[in-house]
Amino acid sequence: MLSKQFFSSLAVGSVLAFSALSAGAGVMLGGTRVILGEKDRQASIPLKNTGAAPYVVQTWIDAGEGKNKTPLLVTPPLARMDPGAENILRIVRIGGDLPTDRESVFWLNVKEIPEKSDQQNVLQVAVRTRIKVFYRPAGLAGKPDEARGLVTLSVVPGEDGKGAALRVTNPSAYNVTFTGFKINGNKEQTKAGMVPAFGALDFPLTVVGAPQAIEASYTTINDYGGETPEVTAKVAVGGAGPQVSQQMPQQAQQPVPQAAPAAGK
Repeated sequence: MLSKQFFSSLAVGSVLAFSALSAGAGVMLGGTRVILGEKDRQASIPLKNTGAAPYVVQTWIDAGEGKNKTPLLVTPPLARMDPGAENILRIVRIGGDLPTDRESVFWLNVKEIPEKSDQQNVLQVAVRTRIKVFYRPAGLAGKPDEARGLVTLSVVPGEDGKGAALRVTNPSAYNVTFTGFKINGNKEQTKAGMVPAFGALDFPLTVVGAPQAIEASYTTINDYGGETPEVTAKVAVGGAGPQVSQQMPQQAQQPVPQAAPAAGK
C-alpha cells in the first residue's frame, strides 16, 4: 500500500486527478493514458478503490481486442483492493520488435471483480476500464505537442463513394487523438478518434450529402489527458484517395499507402 501523500504527489505530477473512466466503476485510474519512453525503465499509473466494497483487480495489456500478445507487461496482474485502498500499476517493456520511427499504441485493461454477494438474486457486474498506452521511441522527429499542428484536413467521398467524410492525415511520428469535430458552426459533431502516426482516418459526415468545402473546429488530447485549445479551419474538398478507417479503431493502425486505389473501410 502507498501513503496518501505519495499517491497524491504521483497523480498530480504525472497524470490528471482521478476521474470516472467507466460508469459505475469503483476502482478509478489516475489518468486517461500512459506514455512509456524507450529510455524509461517503466511507466506507472495510480489507481484507487473509491467504492464501499472490496474488489479483485485484474490487469493486462493488449494491442487491440483479441490481440493479447504484446511486448509490454503490467504488474501486478491481480490484486485485492479494499475500500479506500491505493496502488500503483507499473508497465515495462519485456522485449519484442517495435517500430523505431513512430509511436506504437497498446491498451491497458483494468477489470474490477466484485466479491460474491451473500444475498440471493443479486446481479454483479465486472467493470473493465481501457486506456491507451503509447510506447515512444527515443529520437522521434518533432515534438508530441507539435503533431496536431501538422495534420491536414480534406473533405472526400464517404464509404463506397456515398455521402462525404472528413479525412484527417497525420504526417507526424506521433498519434493524435481528437475529441471530435464540430462541422459548420456545430451543426454536426463527429465521434472522437485517434489518427495514427503516418496514417489517416475518415470521419463520416451527415450534415453534407456530398463533398464540399466546410468549416471544422476541433480539439485534441495531450500527453497528460488534457484538452488542447480549440482550432477552427476552412476545409477544402480533397481527392478521391484511398478510404481509411471510418471510425475510431480499438487498436493501433498501420499507415495507409497514399498510392493505393480507393477501397472500402
